[in-house]
Amino acid sequence: MRTSRGNVLISLSMWALCGLGVAGCADVVSSASEPASIEFRAFAAPAVVIGDSLRDVSGVAIPVFAIVRNQQGDVLENAVVRYTYADAGRDTALVVDSLRGFVFARQPLRATGTTARIAARVGSSLQVLRTVLVTIRPDSVDRVGVPAIDTLRVSAPDTGAVQATNTSLPLTVIVRHLDSTASTPVPSWLVTYELLYPANPTNDSTNVAFLVNQQQKLSNIDTTDFSGNAERFVRIRAGQFPTGAAADSAVVRVTVSYQGKPLKGSPIRIVLPVKKKQ
Repeated sequence: MRTSRGNVLISLSMWALCGLGVAGCADVVSSASEPASIEFRAFAAPAVVIGDSLRDVSGVAIPVFAIVRNQQGDVLENAVVRYTYADAGRDTALVVDSLRGFVFARQPLRATGTTARIAARVGSSLQVLRTVLVTIRPDSVDRVGVPAIDTLRVSAPDTGAVQATNTSLPLTVIVRHLDSTASTPVPSWLVTYELLYPANPTNDSTNVAFLVNQQQKLSNIDTTDFSGNAERFVRIRAGQFPTGAAADSAVVRVTVSYQGKPLKGSPIRIVLPVKKKQ
């Protein structure tokens, strides 16, 4: 095959450049498959129950998972990641499957620890840490001792500071661990709220009613605090609900589960009377 002189010169020039910096040429070739960063995907839940694996809200045991990228930001699907319990020097509360990432809590954290750290490592230098909480088994949910629901009186226009006054008081529930002698609050457990009426299954903020957190941010899932309490608030668009001068009610369903099964007392149905200010 005949080759033009120009092509020969180009090929020779490329080889000459690589000859001047062999390492640089090797980097260009290998960088696409070389790890440059590692990050954790969000954990399935904020806490793992003592004596059980980390599970999602449906009750399925879900491993922790780290994503590895190259310098170009591409995901390296075949990167070999190792997972460990980063606080193993403090206690032996967690067992972490180093290859698959499953997390099992075999005992409470030592008194000096409030969180546990999981580490994911690729190669000899890239590592990321993320915390997980360790909690006791949730058995029931109720509203015992919670103030009664009061009527929410709303007014238009639904703008500015009026938005806060068109928001209910907290709809609080308490998650508890039950044993033969007493009940104990369960911290760090997921609680799901849903507006049944006016129906808003996706918690769309453009609807006439939706759920928010204490900061007025759109949210229908809470995590129990150290007292076992979870809460969400109903936000009403007063220009659209209630219709006319008549009073109406918002209906909220609260569900809590463990291992895919509802806790005793779940779901809880909360009725919030709503009336326009005269």
